[in-house]
Order: sequence, then structure tokens, then C-alpha cells
Amino acid sequence: MSTKKNDNTELAVSLLKFTTYYFIENSNLNLKLIEKRIQFYQTLINDLKDDKPLFFQKKKLIDYNNKLEEYNKKINDLYIEFNEEIMLLEKLNEYI
Repeated sequence: MSTKKNDNTELAVSLLKFTTYYFIENSNLNLKLIEKRIQFYQTLINDLKDDKPLFFQKKKLIDYNNKLEEYNKKINDLYIEFNEEIMLLEKLNEYI
């Protein structure tokens, strides 16, 4: 009976380590995905700045400012998500 209990415990520990490893790999992929999304929005901002309307084009300037604000907000949200993922990854690494 004791041997079976030890085998079950070892199996459970191995399964937990495997699951933790899977979550770490998944978290790393999420970080790369977030990084790519940030780069995408930064590219949009750079493209937007290349075509910045002149000061007397009020309507276009308003649209420009709204898009710029929207892209910056999305980048900020992604950085928050990135930091949360880093904190999760740090917690997962404590269990290995």
C-alpha cells in the first residue's frame, strides 16, 4: 500500500511539474504575442505621424489626434497585460 501511495505521489508531482512547464511555455508565447501587438500599434503610430495633417486642416487633425490617442491607449493596455503576464510567469517559476 505504501509503495502505491508513493507511486501516486510521484505521478502527481510529475504531472504538476509538466502542467507548470506547459503554463510557462504558454506564458512565453503570450509575451511574444503581446510584444508583436505593441510593435504593430507603434508602426501604426509611426505611419500616422508620417501623414500628419497641417494645422489648418482641423477635421483631419481631430481624426489624427483621436487615432493617435486610441493607439497610445491600446499600447498602454498591452503593457499592463505584458506586466501581468510577467508576474504570472514569475509565480510559475517559483514552483519549479
